[in-house]
Amino acid sequence: MESVTSHNVNDLPPAERQTLETIVGRHLQPDERVSIRVYGSKVEPDEALREAARENLERTFARIDEYGKEHGIIPEEADAAVEEAIEHIRPRNP
Repeated sequence: MESVTSHNVNDLPPAERQTLETIVGRHLQPDERVSIRVYGSKVEPDEALREAARENLERTFARIDEYGKEHGIIPEEADAAVEEAIEHIRPRNP
């Protein structure tokens, strides 16, 4: 079963707003709106869909590896770039 809720940030009590800011990893602006969707955990993709997803990931990783080799990017540089991007999007809370 799925449930959905949506709220204006400005209408949230301070404690709820702070909790959501912790979850999304940034301060929410008063003019923003937060939507939350909850899915049931009993639905699993069938084996064919899982296999297709795995194969797609393997192709993607192979293309990434090839690109890195062609452009002289070592794995440590790539990992550092990914970490920097993640930190930029979702900074850790002290």
